[in-house]
Amino acid sequence: MNTVTPSQMREIDRRTIDDLGISSLVLMESAGLGLVDEIESRHKRERLRVTVVCGPGNNGGDGMVAARHLADRGHEVVTFLAAPRATFSGDAKVQLRTLTRLDMDVTVLSSQSSYERAFRRAGDSDIIIDSLFGTGLVRAVEGQWAECVRIINSCPGLVISADVPSGLDARTGHPLGECVTADVTVTFGLPKTGLVLFPGAQFAGEVVVADIGIPRSVIETMDLPGALLGPEAVEGVYEERWPDTHKGSYGHLLLCCGSTGKLGAGILASRGALRAGAGLVTLAVPASAIHEVDAATPEVMTSPLPETAGGSFSRMGANGLKKLIMERDALGIGPGLSTDPEVAELVREVLSWESFPAVLDADALNVLEGDLELLRPRGQSTVITPHPGEMSRLIGGSTRDVQSDRIGAALECAGRSGCVVVLKGAGTVVGHPDGTFFINTTGNPGMASGGTGDVLTGMIGALLARGCNTLDSAKAAVYLHGAAADLAAEKVSEHALTATDIIDSIGLTLMGMRTE
Repeated sequence: MNTVTPSQMREIDRRTIDDLGISSLVLMESAGLGLVDEIESRHKRERLRVTVVCGPGNNGGDGMVAARHLADRGHEVVTFLAAPRATFSGDAKVQLRTLTRLDMDVTVLSSQSSYERAFRRAGDSDIIIDSLFGTGLVRAVEGQWAECVRIINSCPGLVISADVPSGLDARTGHPLGECVTADVTVTFGLPKTGLVLFPGAQFAGEVVVADIGIPRSVIETMDLPGALLGPEAVEGVYEERWPDTHKGSYGHLLLCCGSTGKLGAGILASRGALRAGAGLVTLAVPASAIHEVDAATPEVMTSPLPETAGGSFSRMGANGLKKLIMERDALGIGPGLSTDPEVAELVREVLSWESFPAVLDADALNVLEGDLELLRPRGQSTVITPHPGEMSRLIGGSTRDVQSDRIGAALECAGRSGCVVVLKGAGTVVGHPDGTFFINTTGNPGMASGGTGDVLTGMIGALLARGCNTLDSAKAAVYLHGAAADLAAEKVSEHALTATDIIDSIGLTLMGMRTE
């Protein structure tokens, strides 16, 4: 499913209204009914106490439509207006006039007593509908508007936001001053990027997309570069295995990982690759570690390479590594390599070789600091998987800068490097050099644990070795990695989740997807 920015959604609305002649009032009616349907699907009680807080714009109009239909269905509804009646305009003015003619309980928040009544009512409500601000908000929520947000947030019942939580930047997912913390956000037409990026996803709660009657043909005329990752990303790369296949049919992945004290990185990447379906995996390690790694990974072949006195890969191993790569289908390099200067020399040489499929992570990325263009000759044969700190070093700026615009950071990195970029973190972003991007919808805070990124490197490498292109490999591995972590967290809790738990859940996750 596509995800859109506020400006893209406004253009979709405009084309629907102006080009097709579908009235904006019809769209508003559908939006309000979408709120009503969501409320009644969650509460089977015959009579609910519902409070609606409305702003003077179209978002407020959506809330007033919901108020009207809920009252008509027998629920006890009180509506509070966050601005004087005279300030309501356009379709919102039409909806307010209708509520007035129906003699519904509508109160303007203009005095201390009206605010006190609103707080009392919110505290005694089963549901409160937040229809204060929509996607057009660009200024900080302060003063009387902030007080309205506090009224909404004081409700002990279900808080439902119309389209976006009021106070949230619908593009970036960052709050603009006071912000509603919703239990459910019913967003209209298509999900907004700010609802799936963090911290916006926390403010939005569960996101439900309501169909308000925008024709699919209108959406298809738009150039929408963003989409959400769903199970179809995984289903597209895991086809039925033919009965007469063999291990060579599913690719041979070479992993170049590890150093003294960090051998576990390669072991985890190897296990992740096998669980993700690689037919064969070879793990290249510093020579002194070969017996230790052999004992830990019986299904994996190992290859010793020259090492430094500190137990890292030596630049003298370049020729041996090149021979290994030429005999295999893809390379995963980086986890646990260390920042030894000889490692940096080795990685730079590897990147100068022909464009075999590769995934780069961790210490292989540190080599690229300030020199992303080094990857351009490799083109789209490469996936890089930085976390926000690594991304800040790759493109310049601070980690805060990266986190303030994760989509922009991923696309800048992809554009400059020519590679597919996986910006890890809550709401992992997969960016392509052509400007398209994908936001992951799986995963949980338990993944903030050592080794989980190493597992992802192995999974991406496995799919590359199986012959998938870099974009499909990144999308499928990211979604499956997060889904396996979600399944594992159900068994052991987010607090106890480890990288090994994720590996052990990959197969069960794939089985579950096949049976759905």
